[in-house]
Amino acid sequence: MSNQSQNVTNNGLKPEQVNMARVLADPSETGTIVDLCEKHGVNRRTFYRWMEKKEFVDYVNSLIDQYTDAELAGVWKALALKARSGDTHAIKLFFEMKGKYREVKELKHTGFTLESIIDMFNNGEMK
Repeated sequence: MSNQSQNVTNNGLKPEQVNMARVLADPSETGTIVDLCEKHGVNRRTFYRWMEKKEFVDYVNSLIDQYTDAELAGVWKALALKARSGDTHAIKLFFEMKGKYREVKELKHTGFTLESIIDMFNNGEMK
């Protein structure tokens, strides 16, 4: 990730903020916020103050985008393989992602008109 993260501007963040942003974006880093803060030497209150800063959150999000973009080809290939094997959920997702499938839901008319609903409301039949 270090090579990729150089392409993202850190908006003047401190080195410890940049490091923690990388930790948050890295899918191999696991644990609670408390665990991650302890592991990387960041006070929890300090971390939550950082999370209130748009620059920090934007940087974390940009790193997450880079991680997900880097994985996209592999995930797409895995989805296509599942779809080819006959997995109906994968087939549906594949076509949804390609914009070739939209679920159509049938709406049934209740027989009420807008006017009849307004009349029922005015007559106290609906609350």
